[in-house]
Amino acid sequence: MTKKTENTAKTENVTAAVEAETNKIVDRVTDGAREMMMRTTSTAKERADGLFETSQQVNKTLESTLVRAAHGYANILGNIAQAAYVNVNRGITAAEKLATAKSVKDAIDVQTTYVREQSTCSMNNARAAYDYVRDVATESGEALRDTTTKMWKSDKAA
Repeated sequence: MTKKTENTAKTENVTAAVEAETNKIVDRVTDGAREMMMRTTSTAKERADGLFETSQQVNKTLESTLVRAAHGYANILGNIAQAAYVNVNRGITAAEKLATAKSVKDAIDVQTTYVREQSTCSMNNARAAYDYVRDVATESGEALRDTTTKMWKSDKAA
């Protein structure tokens, strides 16, 4: 009976030791899983914050671009109205000069001068409008592209 008691006591000791080691391993795995989860959620929050901040920058740049485009459009419309006004006055002045022409040669000179001035003015207006639109589009496009590029770089880093 003493041997059975000794064997039982040894078995219980071994069982207790195995159980204690198993509990230590389970505790370490659980602690490791918790720590990994905390790091993962922290990283996810940092990345979400970064993406949100970048999207806010993109929105500000887009808003600025659209405001600049609206101002540019209004400016172009104003320039078109001004050019039309100048053209009408040039035409009226040419008509008045034609009315006072003393000869066919004078009338041809007035008409030639009018057409030359009108063509030059129209080309200058078209060139100025083109340059303005190009500058606004380039400036706004670069700002928007740079901000969007930053956003995609932030996303890839995430």
